[in-house]
Amino acid sequence: MSVTQLRRFAVKGLDYDELDSVKLESGGGFPNDRRWALHYEDADVKFAAERVKEGGASRWVHKANFLCAFTAPELLGQYKTRFLDETCTLLVARRSDGEQLLSAKLTDAFGRARVARFFSMAHRPVHLVEAEGPHHFGNTAVGFKYDASGAVIHLVNEETVAALSEAASAQLHASRFRPNVVISGVPAWTEFSWIGKRVRLGGAELEVLSRTVRCLATHVDAQHGSGAADIDVPQALSTYYPQYGPYLGVYLRVVRGGTVRTGDSIVLQPARSAVTSTVVVLAFAVLLPFLLLQLKVIANSLQLKVVRAVLSRYLHLPPLGDHIM
Repeated sequence: MSVTQLRRFAVKGLDYDELDSVKLESGGGFPNDRRWALHYEDADVKFAAERVKEGGASRWVHKANFLCAFTAPELLGQYKTRFLDETCTLLVARRSDGEQLLSAKLTDAFGRARVARFFSMAHRPVHLVEAEGPHHFGNTAVGFKYDASGAVIHLVNEETVAALSEAASAQLHASRFRPNVVISGVPAWTEFSWIGKRVRLGGAELEVLSRTVRCLATHVDAQHGSGAADIDVPQALSTYYPQYGPYLGVYLRVVRGGTVRTGDSIVLQPARSAVTSTVVVLAFAVLLPFLLLQLKVIANSLQLKVVRAVLSRYLHLPPLGDHIM
């Protein structure tokens, strides 16, 4: 069982950047993953950056309010994008011929305005938004139960994708499901049995939170497919694997930070069992008499009559005299 690919999506809905390694911190996600999003100006639910900064309750906004792979998969499939960490620059090119159409720095207000203008002209009016505090524009609210950023990591098993491909007679790739981590060497669907458990990826430890429900975004694979909707993935999952329903992939949170590299092994961490709990209780029971005797010595040494009176009920000590013998 090993990690085969690490991917970061700087702007929600746009292409991923392939990484060789990633440094994870407790409670966080991939650095710069889904840090920005193209928010519709006429969205039903507004995203307020200041509300995130102040820890407001409305931190998570459904993906229907953004220009993303869920709302416009075929449109966004026309563009090939890259994010340069060194300069925080987004590059946009036409996928069909590679011609560069835009280069804009996302940490600069003018750069963000250029990105918004570009995609507004291609679709409908949007703002490029970024929270004024830790925030992850993910597709699930589950992360907010554990951290104010809402950060989660999405993992997909190549063997599960291969099983669905065979069942549906379709050539599917893990990239269609937009994961951060792709793994192999794990039997198909095994990852669902990890929910509620912890796994070690390289030097980091993560808790598996929930399964990933699939949506319209998976109808299109711009990188390996035609760029047009070619399969109803949720329907295929429900048809060929009704025991699992329209789910593929799992969400995780980081509980102990560390570096993860491609090629790192995946280790399922043993759960704290009832046997372990029993051993702890028995160890305490064995140590308790020793601790009480130590308190007796302290009581005698300091002539703490009140403490000795209390202890005498349990240790049957003789009454304390005028002198310590």
